[in-house]
Amino acid sequence: MCGINGVIWRRAAPENREAIIQSMNDALAHRGPDDSGTWQSAQVDLGHRRLCVIDTSEANRQPMCSADGDHVLVYNGEIYNYRELRKTLEDMGHCFRTSGDTEVLLAGFSAWGMEVFSRCNGMFAAAIYTQSTETLILARDRLGIKPLFYAWHQGTFSFSSEMGPLCQHSLSDMTSNGDALHDYLQYLYIPAPQTIYRGISKLLPGHCLVFRRGAWEEKAYWNLDYAPDVGWTMAGAAEELRHLLDDSVRLRERSDVPLGAFLSGGLDSSAVVATLSQQRNAPLKTFSIGFDAQGANELPYARAVAEHFGTEHHEAVLSPDLTEVLPELVAHMGEPFADSSMLPMWLVSRLAREEVTVALSGDGGDELFAGYTWAHMALRAGRYRQVPASIRKGVGALLGLFPHNARWNRYRRFQADSFRTPMDAFQRRLTCFDEDSRTALLGVSRGEDSTFAACWNGGGALDEGTRMLRVDTHRYLPDDILAKVDRMSMAHGLEARVPLLDHRIVEFAATLPFALKYQQGQSKRVLKQAMAGVLPPSALMQRKRGFSLPIHQWMRHDLKELFYDTVLCGDRLDGIVTEKGVVERLWHAHQTGEENYGHHLWALLVLALWGGQQHKVQTTRRAAGD
Repeated sequence: MCGINGVIWRRAAPENREAIIQSMNDALAHRGPDDSGTWQSAQVDLGHRRLCVIDTSEANRQPMCSADGDHVLVYNGEIYNYRELRKTLEDMGHCFRTSGDTEVLLAGFSAWGMEVFSRCNGMFAAAIYTQSTETLILARDRLGIKPLFYAWHQGTFSFSSEMGPLCQHSLSDMTSNGDALHDYLQYLYIPAPQTIYRGISKLLPGHCLVFRRGAWEEKAYWNLDYAPDVGWTMAGAAEELRHLLDDSVRLRERSDVPLGAFLSGGLDSSAVVATLSQQRNAPLKTFSIGFDAQGANELPYARAVAEHFGTEHHEAVLSPDLTEVLPELVAHMGEPFADSSMLPMWLVSRLAREEVTVALSGDGGDELFAGYTWAHMALRAGRYRQVPASIRKGVGALLGLFPHNARWNRYRRFQADSFRTPMDAFQRRLTCFDEDSRTALLGVSRGEDSTFAACWNGGGALDEGTRMLRVDTHRYLPDDILAKVDRMSMAHGLEARVPLLDHRIVEFAATLPFALKYQQGQSKRVLKQAMAGVLPPSALMQRKRGFSLPIHQWMRHDLKELFYDTVLCGDRLDGIVTEKGVVERLWHAHQTGEENYGHHLWALLVLALWGGQQHKVQTTRRAAGD
């Protein structure tokens, strides 16, 4: 696990180019605390920060050159099937001087070209520069587990594992992206390829970018085909899933440094811990956290699973200083990002890093096997939609007689969903600020998000439930869940691995009829069947949990003063939010209990903190003459 940087100078490289690539590396020191390296040619600079995980020797340092010296590689991630690929390459006549996966990826590129990425089972963001053709190739793993950003500004092309290095010097246009601001307020994250800056883009998951002499092209090397196979039975699918999970965990257990696992007590992380425990001779180290707040301490569920499998369990009940911690989290994300679960992810990563360098997580199960409550509720609204409209209108009139508070407003929204299309009802459940609120806050309307509709409709003739999973997998998973896991774990120099997102499991899950995943209120049916007799019954029956956060309480107590000083009375939203009256109304409604606007307020607080940090970066650039 590492961090990568690179610059291709279209014009004459500046005299301080060495200092520039070094400062980019320094900005990623948290991703690779063990080593730093650079490589230069006439017009190209490559940089790498190293976290030693596999083959920790000096020989495995990056940037790494191919045997003939033509290809130079920097990459972040792990190729889990590197031993199998190495054997194939050795049979073809390749000789290796290291025992790690980096040289295997480089030799694979020499042998197969860009086809090597389709042969890799892993998580990666890679950059390979070929000197003879002056060509740079960027590639990102199929699911987007590892991030990769790039920029084209004033004749210079640059890339990095995070946005921070691209905001240095004059490497990017840092003009705020209005459409991205709308996306952020709607979804609480910014879907790829956009970022908060007009001049910086995200490389899409499963894509390569080929750059040569000032021009570039992006193309997909992997597409997920949702073509449900009605021939699958529950018994057959569960058996196949169990086999795939066993092999996925076996590959992800490969490490030359201490390895453990996150454990929330829910089905997904428990399935990973169970599988990993069965494959190890020594007790597995597991890590869980809870919060000192009512309803936010779920440690007993994790503890029960840990005891069942005899893990060396580490847990903590935390009362973090949010005023101190939150700005740091915002800085690590690099752009506005308001999934509040980034805080527990940051904290559990800090706890794990005290004992291990690698931790397996259960992320991905909800997207593959229909675990999210917003999808369940959208499907219930669909069933309610079948009731005659006249009756539903009558129910709506009755709901109008009840008080306007958080409870009854929730029923009213469900009622309204029955008059929306299936796509609109689902999108509404993924939306924080609706279009009217966004327009009022930002002073400009964007209209509907056409990319959402394209994702919803892009899979062909699919049932409603599968369309929801497709949207979650292509948007929410890489740009919210995996972005959070990567940035919060790497903030502590911890490598997080996600066995459920082995591409073989993802492709298999896409072939399953939706009823094997969700039916009559029961989610993750096939995963539960696969783990029956392995996990304790309590873990199989747990509702969706994850690392929960008492966000509504905190916005009324712990974060009240910070919000008041930073958002209501501060100037950090100046130039971003044009109508603070909207903010004040949300604040008042939340404080009085009229409605739960905790996530809305959290999003505005994060936006204000990011705005303050952006101002500092812009000021530094101007002072440096960039």
